[in-house]
Amino acid sequence: MFMTVALSFVFPKNDEKYLGDLFWTKKTFAPSDYNIVIMGDSRTYRGISPDIMQEFLPDMKILNFAYSNGGLNHTMFNAAEEKLVDGNNPKIIVLGISPNTVTGFSSKNDQYFQELGRSREEILERLYLYPILYWFSPTSLEELVNKIKEKKEVFYYRNTFHMNGYMESEKYPVDTLEAIPYYEDDFAQYKVEEENINDLLQQVKTWNNQGIKVLAFRPPVSVPMKMLEDSVGKYDEYRIKKGIEESGGYWIDLAQGNYKTYDGSHLDVESAEKLSVKIAEKIEALAKQDSY
Repeated sequence: MFMTVALSFVFPKNDEKYLGDLFWTKKTFAPSDYNIVIMGDSRTYRGISPDIMQEFLPDMKILNFAYSNGGLNHTMFNAAEEKLVDGNNPKIIVLGISPNTVTGFSSKNDQYFQELGRSREEILERLYLYPILYWFSPTSLEELVNKIKEKKEVFYYRNTFHMNGYMESEKYPVDTLEAIPYYEDDFAQYKVEEENINDLLQQVKTWNNQGIKVLAFRPPVSVPMKMLEDSVGKYDEYRIKKGIEESGGYWIDLAQGNYKTYDGSHLDVESAEKLSVKIAEKIEALAKQDSY
């Protein structure tokens, strides 16, 4: 028994299976006690770290509530609002408005409903057994030998799961054009829809009237990706920014050149940390102005 436990600290671990599944369950079923809830798609959950933000906002609880192909629509508005603490201030929603969040592509919120619809038994297994099973992950002889020899990976794509909803992602080699073909296919069928923008702006007004402050930004991408989104995807950043501000929200301008991606679409770790600082500083500045 002692030997088994000792070896569990040496053997390779299946992060994607055990920590990944736990990550999505904890995010989906997070309690209603957060001051700041962050919404968006994979660019946002791979791009904003609550831990980094809390270095500037130590008295606030922060949840990254973004999903793969996550939509900014009524389903997710309601779900995010339910994560806010009841009867306490401040209450803040942060929106990562990428083109896909306001197209028909993300309207079904597939991943959110997949996680929400899991059985009670599976949810409990993930929450209480996976943290233990993780240490006894099945492995192969090859994986074990590579681990012992500390064999350097030539190619890798690694995710580090933070249970506050942030997924720290690294990829080597970097290819900033990798994601372009996928988005070309998406934009061939889906564009940014005016109806979705109007619904989003109306929600910002509603939150503002309820005392919930809203900050929004466009997740940084590579220059070719931005050009594709603005042209084929019909993303009008100025129109969205103006609408957010007229609805009572705050827009965070980002210099795209200050951030780097590993695939043209998702930020590398250093840039994700930089973006997290930028957003936290904006919230901190608003607090000092007694804006909320």
